[in-house]
Formats: sequence, structure tokens, C-alpha cells
Amino acid sequence: MERVKALLVRAVRGFFALIALVTVMLPSFFANLSLHSGDWAGNLWAMGKIVFKRLRHNTGIAISAVLGIVAVMGMVVCIPVFANAVSGKVLREQLTDKAVSANRGMFSLHMYYLDKRSVSPLSVDQADGVANYMQQSIPRELGLNVLNVTTEIQTGAIAWNPVSIGAKSASPNEAWVNMGLFTANGLQEKAQLVDGAWPDPKADGPLQVAVLEKTADTNFMNVGDVYQSNGFQIKVTGIWQAKNDKSSDWFEAPSTSYLDKMYVPIASYATRMNVLTDRPVFYVSWYTVVDEGNLRFDRAPDYARGLVQMDSNLRRMLPDINTDYTPLEALNTYNERAKTLTSLFYAVGGPMLVLALLFISLTATIAMQQYEQETVTMRGRGTSWLQLAMLNILESMILIVVAIPLTLLTGWGAAWVMSHTQSFLQFTDTNNIDLTFQGINYLWLTISAVVIIVARFLPILSLSRTSIVQLKQQRSRSTGQPIWQRFYLDFLLLLPGIYAYVTLSGMAKPVAFLSALSPTPGDTYHDPLLFVAPSLFAMALCMIMLRVLPFLLKLLSKIIDNMPTVWAYLSLQQVARRPQDHSSALLLIMISLSLAIYSASTAKTLDKWLFDSAYYKAGTDLVIHEYVVQGSNIGSSFGSAGGTAQDLTTTSPSTVDASADSNLSLEEHQKMPGVLAATRVGNYEASYSYGSGDNMATVMGIDRLDFPSVAFYRADFASESLGTLLNALGANPNGILVPNDMLNKIGLRVGDTINTSVSISKEPVERQFVIVGTYDYWPTVFPSLKPTLVANLDSLFDDPEAAVGYNVWMKLKPGANVDDLKLGIRQTIGLDRAVLKVNGDAYTAIHTMLQQPERVGLFGVLNVGFIATGLMPGIGFLLYSYASLRRRFIQLGILQAIGLSIRQLIGYLVFEQFILMGVAILMGAVIGLVTSQMFVPFLQIGASSQSPVPPFDVLIGWTESAWLSLAFAGVLFMTMLGTIWYLARMKVFQAVKMGEAM
Repeated sequence: MERVKALLVRAVRGFFALIALVTVMLPSFFANLSLHSGDWAGNLWAMGKIVFKRLRHNTGIAISAVLGIVAVMGMVVCIPVFANAVSGKVLREQLTDKAVSANRGMFSLHMYYLDKRSVSPLSVDQADGVANYMQQSIPRELGLNVLNVTTEIQTGAIAWNPVSIGAKSASPNEAWVNMGLFTANGLQEKAQLVDGAWPDPKADGPLQVAVLEKTADTNFMNVGDVYQSNGFQIKVTGIWQAKNDKSSDWFEAPSTSYLDKMYVPIASYATRMNVLTDRPVFYVSWYTVVDEGNLRFDRAPDYARGLVQMDSNLRRMLPDINTDYTPLEALNTYNERAKTLTSLFYAVGGPMLVLALLFISLTATIAMQQYEQETVTMRGRGTSWLQLAMLNILESMILIVVAIPLTLLTGWGAAWVMSHTQSFLQFTDTNNIDLTFQGINYLWLTISAVVIIVARFLPILSLSRTSIVQLKQQRSRSTGQPIWQRFYLDFLLLLPGIYAYVTLSGMAKPVAFLSALSPTPGDTYHDPLLFVAPSLFAMALCMIMLRVLPFLLKLLSKIIDNMPTVWAYLSLQQVARRPQDHSSALLLIMISLSLAIYSASTAKTLDKWLFDSAYYKAGTDLVIHEYVVQGSNIGSSFGSAGGTAQDLTTTSPSTVDASADSNLSLEEHQKMPGVLAATRVGNYEASYSYGSGDNMATVMGIDRLDFPSVAFYRADFASESLGTLLNALGANPNGILVPNDMLNKIGLRVGDTINTSVSISKEPVERQFVIVGTYDYWPTVFPSLKPTLVANLDSLFDDPEAAVGYNVWMKLKPGANVDDLKLGIRQTIGLDRAVLKVNGDAYTAIHTMLQQPERVGLFGVLNVGFIATGLMPGIGFLLYSYASLRRRFIQLGILQAIGLSIRQLIGYLVFEQFILMGVAILMGAVIGLVTSQMFVPFLQIGASSQSPVPPFDVLIGWTESAWLSLAFAGVLFMTMLGTIWYLARMKVFQAVKMGEAM
């Protein structure tokens, strides 16, 4: 204990000694601070002037750097803006649908309390306290104004015996009513009297009450009636009804919720209910109506947190309070959707961000090369490394400040492009997504600014300990490698792609903790691994190819050594001697082209499968089954004849007693507006046998002549073409097509016969069919224990005209209105007896899938990224070529002075640019195509929990690759023209006389 006390005493003494020391030193510290603040300000001002002169002298480089910063920060802005806008739209729709269906406000809240005998009774003052808390806490916690809080307090049901009915005395044993009493603030403002007057809380005698008009009519109650319960009397003084029964001011419709309740003023309830019952507060509800005028859906996380906090505080005030109407669930769904979309879009757009950072690094490297001699000279004359670093950081900060307005504008514009995306490089004019800057994540924006500063700062590290002599040596010959080559970052970057390939292809099992992070199968647009890993793989291959490039160039230079053209030799030597000078530009072009090709292939494949899956499931544009209701007027059961209420999309036809199929002919269907072709397809339950027992099956009857012009079919659905299969059916009226897996399972072959029993109108029809062909996939046929046998529809019936039980498949014209078409069919059959069951609607299905926020955002990011990958490399190569000419101005002048003609100089530089751009385009295109061939087929793994039907039709973006390669070739052509123009204007004496000044 003594030691502890001693230690405590020493600690206290040391603490006070430290405070005394700080107190003594503070004045001198502030004095020195004020003394040197002027020097610091002067140094900062001088650095600012140097930076300004550098930027003015290198305007093109500065503009390019700003463009790169805008590209990075613009992506950081646009993704959360779009994700929050889409999530806000979904949240608004959810809240609006809920509010419309319940006839309440979107942000209305309802809480209630039910009395329990096990706890102390609740008082009226406590109920008012809860209402007051809600009135005050909602503006504080949610930032929303409260229009009103309706507090309703009720007693339990009480048996009332009549004392006086219709101004006449009544026997206590006569008719009685079982009703409770309630009070609610604001009732008299929302209701109006039909008869009598509102109860007077100050009146003596029986407690005055008011009843609902419907209640009075039902129970034959009149103004002046007196009732009693255990000696406590009440008197009906008024009969009321709601001014607007559908107003959102009512939590429930008053015409039904107050049928068994009698209204009492709050003052009467608070003072007189204790006489009637020892627990007057049986039920309390608080209905809060919020002012939705300043509602901001981007603040959904704040609203959710506020509601949770308010609910927690209320439960501390009243433990048994419950909430049964709140927007909290929708708000939480919004938060999850926004986070998921943002993460997904960042994952898909991550490679684009890396590309933009590479562009920034390229501009920073070019800028450093422009004044590297100046920097080394300053370093040799006493400038500290910290001052050089401050110059670089200050320059980056100035560029970021200049780029911020353009960043916000570009980010909003990119989000606007994403919101108008329909498909890959396809856009639509229709848009109902409201974009605002309220969803910007300022933390990520700040982090991106820091990353940009670091990316621009890294190139200067190589100059920190470089002397003039070392600089000259580096200019003459390569002395180092890029940092990612020195630390083998390219091979490390290759690992995620290899891991993804071997796991997705089934060669190896995924790592346990990574497999736990995988999304549910079927969430095609939610799995970042399907998008990130291939991008990293392509980027790693591009970096690895840069390792191989110098060896290829040296081999090529040895081949051209003996050629008489000196300019070709000089070009190859220039490229091979200093490969690090070209690495950033080459890497930018290669990565951008490879990612663009992969993005195009991904988008085209996903887009194709969207349409294929919808049409395979439906079979064609529209599939309907027509019924005629005999002896019944369905208009009264299904709404007005002019609408589509008789479309049984989800309703069984048995509910309307549809006793017969329609007899509308195919010719009449084909005459309908918007119909290109129509055919009949029937699906019938059946059984088949081939020598050992019966097996269940489905027989699909088709009209082989009309089927090809209507049905969706792909060449990979069978080993033979559709025409060949249908011709085989035509050659044998009793022929059938069977699935390949069924044929392999039962051991039969084409030409064998099987016996079938087909159920048509609940009557078995025996047929012996001949197998004339096989298929792997057939429209509307999915893997099942029951195989589907495709036969001629006419062969199932003795009389072809007697075919029944079939669907009508219709191929529609572009832009056809499905609702108008269905209405036209019903009018032709007869509006009073026609019922349509929609068994397939690819139009609606595709429209629904096209509106998926995940899909719109994914294709939007791919579109924005594809456009960016086309712009940044072009700008970067132009900038690189311009900077290279400026840095080699003296070299070119000396070469001309020693005898090279302008034509040879042009050939020297043009061939060098051709080699660089040609190699970059070739390697980038090959890597992009290889990555697409390897990884695009794996997109179908995320499409469904099993193998997708139909399988993915992998499409490679050949067209987009060709156009992007041509665009880069155009950039090369422009660069060549600029080089020719520059050399034609170059004067030898200027270069020679300037000497080392450059």
C-alpha cells in the first residue's frame, strides 16, 4: 500500500509539473509561431508562384492532369449519386404503394398500448406525455415537422342497459348495447354533426357522449337516449360522421373503426372514467402524421437511425408500447439496396478507376520529365527534398481544386447517362430517376483526392537522390524498372484471376472464407468476382507483356540491323534502350483496350441472354389461352369490359367457370393489329411406354408450318437445324421429337416407336409415335422428370379441325401494344363472354428486366467505362508524343545537323510511334479477347442456381474491338500528322544553340 501511495504521489507531482512546464513554454511557443508565420507564408507564396509558372508553361500537361482527376473523382461522384437515386426511387414507390393501399401518409407512424392487468394502469397524463415526446422528438431525430399526433384512448367493451329511449322510460331488462368509450384529440375538427350537439365536458348529470351515424342507425339510437352500466349513466347528445372518410388524417376508416365506440371529450374522460372502471385506459393509440413536404429520400439512413432511437426511448418511457405502422422496414431495405448497388458499381467500375489513376500517373510522369533537370538542379543547389515534395503536393492540390467543379458536373452527367441506359451503348429518352448531389459520399471523395495526390507524388521519389550526372546517365540508357516490376506486383495481380478461373471452372474448390462471401446463386448482377477478377487478370497480363516487350524489340532490332534505312534502326534502338519512358503510355492503351473488349463482350452476352431467357420461357412474344364463358355475364365479376380485367394472368379459369375454348381462327388472330404471325401449340399430359411400364410425359402439339415463323429458336438447341426437324415431322404424321437425354436414358434410337396415351379433355387418346429426331433445348421446355415429346398437333386428333386445349402463340410487330391486342381479341370473341389467360408475355418480362436497377446501373457503368477507356488513352498518347518531341528537341536538331533529312526524321519518329501504338493495340486486343473467351462463359454461373436454360450464347465484342482499334489508329494518325508538322517547322540552329537549356 505504501508503494502504491508513493507511486500515486509521484504521478500527481509529475502531472502538475508537466502542466507547469507547458504553461511556462506556451508564451515562447506562440511568440516563435508568430515570428516564423511570416516566413512560412512567404515560402508558401513563393511555392505557389513556382507551381503557377510550371502549370502555365505546361498547359497541355496541366489540362490532361485535370482531365484524369475529373475521371477518377467523377466516377466516385456518379456511382453513389446514381445508386442513391435509384434506391430513392424504389423507396418512394414502396412507401407510395403502401400509403395508397392503406390510405395513409408515406411517413405516418402508429403506435399502440394495450392494458395488462399485471402492470400498473396507464393514466391519461402518461398517454399525453408519450404524444408530447413524439411531437418534440420527430423534428429532432428525423428533421421532419409533425402536422399532428392523434392520441386515442379507449375503455374496454361495456354492457349498457337503456334508461330512456326516444324520450320514453325503458326497462333495464330491455335491449342493450355493448360498446366502449373513447376520446381522441382533433375528432371534432375532422368530423361533423348530423344531429344534436357535441358533448359538453362541464355538464352535470349523465356523461354526455356522441355516436357514429352508422352506429345510431344500427342500434336505433337517438339524441337524448340515456344508458347506464352499474349505476353510471351516459347520455347521447350528438350523432356524427366523418367529413372525409378517406382522408389520411384517419388511421383507420371511421365508418368501421368507431362502430362500437362512443365519443367522450378528453376532459370528461380524464375526470369521470375512474368512477366507471378502475382501469379506464384499456387501449391507447398514437397516430402521427408527418409533413412530407421536405422529405428527402437520400436521408433514409438518418431517418432509420432516428426511428430506431425514438422507438428505444419510447420503450424506456412505456415498456409495453408497440409499433404496427412505420416506414422503418422500407428504409432499411433502401439502405441495403443502396449499399449493395454502390459496392457492385464500384467493383465493376474499379478497373476504370485504376485506368484513370494510371492516366494521372502518366501525366505526372510526363510533367516530371519536363522539369526533371530543373528539379535536380534545385536539389543540387540546396533545395530540400521536403520543399520539392511540397511543390508537388501543392501542384496536385491546385489541380484538384480546379477539377472539383468539373468533377461534380461530370459525375452528375455520368449518372445521367447511367440513368438513361437501356443496354450496352444503347440509351433511352424515358427516365423517371431524379438525380441530386445529395447522395455524394464525401469520405470516398476525400480518399480519392488523397490517392490522386499519392499517385502524382510517386514519380518524384525517383528524383529525391538523383544528381545531374545520374540524370544524364539515365537519359542515355535505362537504369531501372517501374516499381511494379521491381516488386512483381504484376504477378501478384494475376493471382485473383487465376483463382477465379480455377474455381469457376471447377478445377478447384473455393477457399472457405471467400466462398462464404459469395452471393446467392441466381444474383447475376450481385457477384463482383465475375467482374473484378477478369479485369485484374487482363491488367496483370498487360503488365507482364511489358516485361516481354524489350526482348521482342531487341530481337526485332537485330533483324533490322542490316537494313539500309537508318531511321528504322534509330526508332527500334530508341524504343528498346529506354522502355520505361514508354511503359506508362503503352500500359494505358493496352489496359484500356483489353478492358473495353471484355466489357463489350460481357455486356453483349448478358444482354443477349436477357432476351433469350425471356423468349425461351414464353416461347414467343405473346402466348394466350382463350376461353368462352357459357351462360354467364363476366363483366360484372371482372370489371368493365373496356379494361383488361378479364386477363387471367394469375387466376385459374375455373374460378370463372370457363366451360369452352374459343373458336377464334388463326387467320383472325393474324388480322389483329400488331400481329405478324400466329400458330397453335398445345401441351397435354401423357404417358408413354417402350416395353416396360408407363412413364409420365408431356406431349407438345405444334403446327409445323407456322411454328418456325413464330417461335423463338436458336441454332444450338439441337444438333440439326429447326427446318430439318420439322421436315422430319412433316414426312411422318406420327413422328415425334424427343429430348436427347431421354433417348440416352431409355436406350432407344431414331426410328424406334413408342406407345403413348395422351389426355385430351380428360379423355385418353392412344397413339403410336415414331421417333424422327432429337433436341437438347426446345422453347418453354425446362429440365424435368417428365420429358416433353414434340408432335404434330393434327396427329393428336382424328379431325384436325377438332383440336382443343391449345395456346395461341403470336409474333408481334415492333412497338405493338399488348393490352390493345388482348382487348381486340376479346372484342372479336365477345366482351361479355371472353376470358384470356396469358401464359407467356416476353414483352412485359423484358421490360421488367430492363428496368432492374442492378442491370441499369451495371450497363451504365460499362457504358461510361467504355467511353472513358476510349478517351483517356487517346489523350494520353497524344500528350506522350507531344512531351516526347519537346524532350528530344535537341536530339532531333543534332540528328538533322549531322545529316539526317527531314524525311528521315519523320520516318524515324513516325515508325517509333507506329511500333508503340501497333504493339499496344495488338497486345491489348489479344489480351481482351483471351480474357473474354476465358471468363465470359462463367457469367452463366451467376445466372441461376443450376445450369441456365437456355445456356449462355457467348458473344465477343468483335465490332466494338474493331471500332476502338480504329479509333486508336486514328489517334496514331493524328499524332503522325502532328509530328510531321512539328518537324517541318523545326529549325536546326534553335536546337543547337539552346543546348543544355532544354
